[in-house]
Amino acid sequence: MIIASVCIDNPSKEIDRLFDYSVPDSLKESIKIGMRVIVPFGASNKLIQGVVLEINEKSEEEIKYKEIYDIIDEEFILPQDLIKLAYFMKKKYVCTLSEAIYSILPPKMGISECFEAKIVIEDCSICSKKEKQFLSMLNKDNYVKIDLKSINIKRADLISMRNRGIIDLKIETKQNLSKKTVQLVRLKDNKMALELLNNKRLKQQKKIIEYFLNNNINEILLSQLIDILGCSRVTIKSLEEKGVIEIFEREVYREVATEYANYPKHILSHIQRKAFESILNEYREGRRVSLIRGVTGCGKTEIYLNLVEHFINLNYGAIVLVPEISLTPQTVERFKGRFKDKVAILHSRLSDGERYDEWRRISRGEAKIVVGARSAVFAPVENLKLIIIDEEHEYSYKSEQNPKYLTREVAEQRVNLIDGLLVLGSATPSIESYYNVSRGIYNLIEIDERVSGSTLPDVHIVDMRQELITGNRSIFSRELYSSIEENLKNNKQTILFLNRRGYSTFVSCRECGYVCKCSNCDVAMTYHISTNTLECHYCGQTMHIPKLCPKCKSKYIKHFGAGTEKIEQEVKRLFPSARVIRMDMDTTRKKGEHERLYRLFKEHKADILIGTQMISKGMDFKNVTLVGVVAADTMLNLPDFRAAEKTFQLLVQVAGRAGRGYDKGKVVIQTYEPEHYSIQLAATQNYNEFYKKEIEIRRFLNNPPFTDLTYFLFTSINEEELIRICKGIEQEVKRVIPSDFTILGPTPNFISKIKNTFRWNMMIKGCIVDYIDIIDKIIYDKTRATSVKYSIDLNPYSLI
Repeated sequence: MIIASVCIDNPSKEIDRLFDYSVPDSLKESIKIGMRVIVPFGASNKLIQGVVLEINEKSEEEIKYKEIYDIIDEEFILPQDLIKLAYFMKKKYVCTLSEAIYSILPPKMGISECFEAKIVIEDCSICSKKEKQFLSMLNKDNYVKIDLKSINIKRADLISMRNRGIIDLKIETKQNLSKKTVQLVRLKDNKMALELLNNKRLKQQKKIIEYFLNNNINEILLSQLIDILGCSRVTIKSLEEKGVIEIFEREVYREVATEYANYPKHILSHIQRKAFESILNEYREGRRVSLIRGVTGCGKTEIYLNLVEHFINLNYGAIVLVPEISLTPQTVERFKGRFKDKVAILHSRLSDGERYDEWRRISRGEAKIVVGARSAVFAPVENLKLIIIDEEHEYSYKSEQNPKYLTREVAEQRVNLIDGLLVLGSATPSIESYYNVSRGIYNLIEIDERVSGSTLPDVHIVDMRQELITGNRSIFSRELYSSIEENLKNNKQTILFLNRRGYSTFVSCRECGYVCKCSNCDVAMTYHISTNTLECHYCGQTMHIPKLCPKCKSKYIKHFGAGTEKIEQEVKRLFPSARVIRMDMDTTRKKGEHERLYRLFKEHKADILIGTQMISKGMDFKNVTLVGVVAADTMLNLPDFRAAEKTFQLLVQVAGRAGRGYDKGKVVIQTYEPEHYSIQLAATQNYNEFYKKEIEIRRFLNNPPFTDLTYFLFTSINEEELIRICKGIEQEVKRVIPSDFTILGPTPNFISKIKNTFRWNMMIKGCIVDYIDIIDKIIYDKTRATSVKYSIDLNPYSLI
């Protein structure tokens, strides 16, 4: 007897194990480890998806196993290295095996059940009123399709009636995603076609035959044939019935990216060539991870392209990761321009069908290079050998959903499994990555010069406190205003950066201090001028600005602070002739908007680009000579030990957008804390000095990378129960962890309520790897059968 151990598509901790199923004779030749299958599960034997992770042969036993129902597809098989990666993620990130496996598989690859039923016995005396009503829809002779959504009957009711012999039930499954096909036409019988040409009555049919013969066409799209000849489907069908032509279907891929212009290969500079060779030499010596710390504009992408080409020529595959979807068009433009159809694209803005097709192209070996965001690290690339993570410091590489993986760690584990190479690149590497360099774990390549002879921009720090003293209450300092004005006169482009969308940060009463907050969340609502409403960026609730203060009835209620919307309005007021583009979450919701706005600005169809952090990195516009940072210290005072690091990284990255062409660039940084070391060192792009200062602070406070910081988030709609459970967990955890560990909390979260759900958190400092499973069990036991839910995040990138 062949037994397949299956990981069920269910994230529940209660069933976090493999389930054994016998393999029916009809599937014995086909079944393989890594295959997606359909299996009956639970008391009602509901058909659900699973992945085969083990296959064993057992002697006949008294145990009666359920049988695998079917194979979903024989084509897509999860490779062994990805299965091992799932087990690594389960242990490392304290998640279930199902969560790990199904984060690796592309989303929405689920199945649904289709039901057909007919009556077996007509005696309804044993049926309930609801069942009798349902049976009136059926008959005894033919099966009737059942739509559970439109009738008052559940799946369990159907199973019950089948088990009691009242109905005969057929259950079939179908994938939620299907292959895209097109209809084509080809000439089938030339001899018969020539005979029909002599028939004077069949004018339309003769027209079709003549088109094939005169143009020497083998096949053509059915829709195209109809458009060209203006003939009807009936005429074409007639020829098919006569055996003259054949109509057939062919699978096609959904179009993901338009064709890109050829991107020629550039000769590497001496510094780029040295970096390229260092990476490969160190790899041959057994060093699997290299970090490129290169100033903005130093030509890291060209090094990436050459590395990919090197491995492709050796018949290996490669994955290239970018942190933001907004960077994908530019990266795709270069890789598609160089490697054409060998490139597949994976990111969250693709439709489910597009992502399904790209995964199949990759798994079939048709695409050897994958360009994408975080989850593309799991792409089933054939013969994978190279992974590149551009802007490796970005916190978007940290998953906020279970499993809460860090892409760099997952990529490092994957290259270890395949004896591959991982290349990290950034002008501002994460403190953790640079610390690994200092310990000799990573190979370091440093590039401190820009390509093409361009120099780093001049950076000016403006103290906005002095602007207020001198009477300037505008969003823009006098220096930034005059710089924009001069740039417009010189026909140069400007980028204005503010990491806050909307029109204003909050709406408040100047009389009593009341702030308009979301009724579902413990956050101030943001004013959006385009809709003239207040909006909660956490739950989406909207409301109109009250005319009077709800608290003191004062009419002095006004919006304060600024977002990208307000910057846009102010720019249009001050510079009415300027062509302005805004790029933030609000303007890029629609599919393709990132790419459209990127191209508009690249083609100089706009003078000023205003945006949030999605414009702060990777963008390479040769005509941008001015970057203005409207508020540099928005993140500095957040309760997060990485606040200074994030500020430094963001400022260096956004400043790096200026002066990438032949003209000198200028950056104006507006701040209320000009003396802060992260702002001062960002102005000079002095990463090494920043690292020295930051690493000593981390060492003194015993923060990562010197220890683990494990973050526990507890949520509940019942605040009293939440507080009681949290305090009980703290007492239990104290008993099992070493005395040198530090417990912080439990306390209310920085945002203490979202969507009417209360939030508390607790943090533990200490090397937790040997204790995390024990702590997880304590929390699981304490929260079981309560309203409290929890999540665990090892070394989180955000503590809010």
